[in-house]
Amino acid sequence: MTKRPEFVYFDLGNVLLYFDHGLAFRRMAKLAGVTPQEMHAAVMDSELQIEYETGLISSSDFVDRIASHLGKRLDTETILEAAADMFIPNSHILPVLQRVRDLGLPMGLLSNTCEAHWHWIMRMGYPQVIDWFGPIILSFEAKSMKPDSGIYEAAEREAGHSGPSLFFTDDRQDNIHSATKRGWQTEVFINADRLMKTIDQWE
Repeated sequence: MTKRPEFVYFDLGNVLLYFDHGLAFRRMAKLAGVTPQEMHAAVMDSELQIEYETGLISSSDFVDRIASHLGKRLDTETILEAAADMFIPNSHILPVLQRVRDLGLPMGLLSNTCEAHWHWIMRMGYPQVIDWFGPIILSFEAKSMKPDSGIYEAAEREAGHSGPSLFFTDDRQDNIHSATKRGWQTEVFINADRLMKTIDQWE
């Protein structure tokens, strides 16, 4: 048995919602009249994606930079929509969320994400995201990305907890490592069944 935490943070991507960057790049590339490889390079072969996910540039700046790199005129709204239309909800996580709620534990969301993705997710109203979490810590708002310490500090402040009173699950080992170094209880997310078994072992 493991001591029950007082607050539980969930990652978003590949935990609550699966995502396919390749699909997004294909859709963006079609709109721009370039290959998916060219679109991938425009977004990923620089600091552009990191700047966007840490809120250092706006959504319009993000698209303008892509357009400049490609030498194309791009419509901001349609490009952002294509970039965001890549999520598949993980239906298996819903019983896990309900189990944590039944234990009376507050839950938060701790995610590296950008403005366009978050606005799309809110628009879609995915049941894995809506009405479960408070606070919601997003990298583009916190101006810090996992695994950097700043976003974890923000998560601690907003939850009002630190150390082993916090539990966090994320699919990336580097993000989990940073949380573990802060004394949080952690688990690399593999699947919902495995996470449920961990929760069932809480005292």
